Amino acid sequence: MFERLKRTLGITPAAKPAEPQTRVVSGGTVDNPFMRLGFTPPVDTLSLEQKRQKNVQIWRTIYRKGGPVATAIDAYPKKALTNGWNLVCEEGRDDLKDLVQAWLDQEHVDLGDFMRQAVLDACVCGTAIQEIIPTRGAGNKKPAAWGPGDIWGVVPRDASSFRIQYDAYGRIVGYTQTVYDKMSPKEIPVDQGCILSLTLWPMPGEVYGISLIERAYDDIMRDCDVVESITKAIHRHGTPKQQWQCGDNDHPASTTDLDTVKKEIQTIDKLTDFATTHLVKINPLDVAGVQNIEAYSNVTLARLAAALGVPREMLGLTEGGLGSGGPTVRMQDFYDTISSIQEAVARTYSRKLLDRLTGVPGAVWIEFNDVSPEDEKKKAEVVELLRRGLDPDAVIDADEAREWVGLSKRKEENE
Repeated sequence: MFERLKRTLGITPAAKPAEPQTRVVSGGTVDNPFMRLGFTPPVDTLSLEQKRQKNVQIWRTIYRKGGPVATAIDAYPKKALTNGWNLVCEEGRDDLKDLVQAWLDQEHVDLGDFMRQAVLDACVCGTAIQEIIPTRGAGNKKPAAWGPGDIWGVVPRDASSFRIQYDAYGRIVGYTQTVYDKMSPKEIPVDQGCILSLTLWPMPGEVYGISLIERAYDDIMRDCDVVESITKAIHRHGTPKQQWQCGDNDHPASTTDLDTVKKEIQTIDKLTDFATTHLVKINPLDVAGVQNIEAYSNVTLARLAAALGVPREMLGLTEGGLGSGGPTVRMQDFYDTISSIQEAVARTYSRKLLDRLTGVPGAVWIEFNDVSPEDEKKKAEVVELLRRGLDPDAVIDADEAREWVGLSKRKEENE
């Protein structure tokens, strides 16, 4: 009866949000923290989080050291951003696009640089963390209520100083940053609405992404070990040496003979020639230096390239493994990876930043230009086939063709 009366009066209770029934193993709350990372009591989960933060610092240090690891990781943001991007809007919403463009034109705003740093940080740290800074006009508004005119800019942060807070179902509820005030650690709670995070390689059931350096760590250490061994071998066997044999079984050398030879050896230089008796024989050693250095180095470098997800040619290796088409296949696979990264970046910044700038979700979004030259070539060939015949506009007109290949429309004749 009461339910019928409520329906008659138009009084309907607010629908409750759906609650998941399953939990993530890496989830954890204040009441149930031990589910984090799959451990059971009495594991100290705080120390586990601190261990991860230290690992992130180690990954950042490895990247700073340069070498093939840094070269491989730099390829991701470089390839993803090099061909540029555009703002796209729904039909009739050019006003919102102009609003976003005006915000982007501010001197302190460089969206391309924000995205580049986010891709780099996600590759190195697993999850990139950037803070959305409000304007003074935002006042006491909560971050979830920020709208057009309330966002000043975006600032990249050190991911190793952040911990993600989430409930038992894996839903992010906030962030905590650890800073040091006069050598004492201090934790700063951060509203999730203030954070723009990017994860490119997620691990199902976990809130932190996978670092490429973490994934390739064993191969990185193995490559370092091989290079160190090669360096030691070059120091030991990289230059020719001599063995002086004094005397034989019938005429053993005396102590005086050995002292004499020792003095002769100490006076040797590059112009020295030798004249010896039949009791002294000079045997050359390490004349050919260290052999097959490239074979050892190439094996670990090829494994390192595979672990970091880049074509081996980017690390200076030549053809191998897949026949004559190997480099093309590897490069096209890498372009596919870059395309998926572009989609993730565009989706993240469009939803978490542009939608808040416009106040109309989905009205304006980011669209990256195609990274693969092969795709552009195929697209041009298809356009050429479609516009063949007596009537080029029979299938697609010229403006549709220009739009397909990324060109602007032609100016109207009356203009």
